Amino acid sequence: MLKVSDISEFDLINRLEHVLKKGATGIPGSYIETAIGDDAAVILPINSTQVVTTDTMVEDVHFKCDTTTMVELGWKAIAVNYSDIAAMGCLPIYSVITLGLKPDQFVQDIEDIYKGFTKISNSYGGEVVGGDVVKSDTFFISVTVVGQSSSGNIMKRNKAKVGDLIGITGHIGCSSAGLEVLQCSNPIDRETQKHLIKAHNTPKPKLHDGQILASHGIKTAMDISDGLINDLKKICESSGVGAQIKTQDLPIDEHLKRAFPERHLEFAVSGGEDYELLFTGSEETMRSLKDQLKIEFNLIGSIHEGDPKVTVLDSEGAILDINEGGWDHFSSGKVT
Repeated sequence: MLKVSDISEFDLINRLEHVLKKGATGIPGSYIETAIGDDAAVILPINSTQVVTTDTMVEDVHFKCDTTTMVELGWKAIAVNYSDIAAMGCLPIYSVITLGLKPDQFVQDIEDIYKGFTKISNSYGGEVVGGDVVKSDTFFISVTVVGQSSSGNIMKRNKAKVGDLIGITGHIGCSSAGLEVLQCSNPIDRETQKHLIKAHNTPKPKLHDGQILASHGIKTAMDISDGLINDLKKICESSGVGAQIKTQDLPIDEHLKRAFPERHLEFAVSGGEDYELLFTGSEETMRSLKDQLKIEFNLIGSIHEGDPKVTVLDSEGAILDINEGGWDHFSSGKVT
C-alpha cells in the first residue's frame, strides 16, 4: 500500500481535498468563499457572535489505532470539538485541521480519516476549510472549529445560581465502558458490546440540544468530556457554588447496567467522553423544557451554597465517597 513517504505533501493534500469534495453532500457554507486550495481560507463577514475551540488527539494518549478505525477517528476528532460548540449553544461554521503524520503511515488511512470528517460534517454541518500537514514522530490530529450563535445567548460555566436544578442530556457512562470493553476481555452479548464501543468511538455532539437550551434561556452549560463529577465541579468552581446529585436520578442506560451490573454507577459518575450536555437552570425554566419535550434530559440534582464541590447521595440520602475519575492529561490514566 502507498505510504505517506511515497508521495509529496502537495499530492497528499490534493488527495485529501478530493476526499472532502467527493464526500460532501450538503451545500457549501454561505460564509465560505475559499476553502482548501489557497494560502488561506477566505471567510466572509459573520454578524453573529462567534466561538472558537480546539482539541488535539494524540496516538497512544487519546486513541489506539488497533481499537478504532480511521473513519471513526476522523469523526471523533471533529465531534469532540463540535461538542464544545454545542455546550455554548452554538453551531459549527468551519474547521481547520493539522495532521502530524509518520512517514510510514498509509495514504489510504489518512484518506479514511477525511472520510470521517465528511461524514460528521454532512450530519451536523460545518466545513473543513484548510489546515496543515507536518512530519511527526508521533501521529496526531489537531482540530480547531469556529462556531456561531443564532440565539445570542452564549452558555457558560460561571452562571449557575443557588437554587438551580441540574440537568443532563442523554445517558452517561457508556463511553468509558466502551473503552473498558475495547481494552479488556468482557463476556457480554454482541449487541451490548457494539453499543458501548460505538458510544466511545463515534460520539454524537448534542448541537440540537444546545440550541434548544440556549433558546430557552439556559445560561450555564458544559459538555461532559472529563466525567460527570469532574465537569460539574468545574461549573461549581466557576460559579462559586456547591452541587448535590442523587444516584437514583442519573440517566444510566440498560446496556451499561447489563454489561457492568456492579460498576455501572462508577462509569456514570467518573467516566469521561460521554459528550452529553450538563446544565443548570431555575425550576421554572426546567419545567418549561420538560413540558415542551423538545429534548431528552434528566434532572439529577441541585445547586446550593457552599464550597465548590459535588456531593453524591445514594437512594437513602447517604453521602457516597466516589472517586472523581475522569480524564486528566497529566495523570497516568488509560489511553482512550
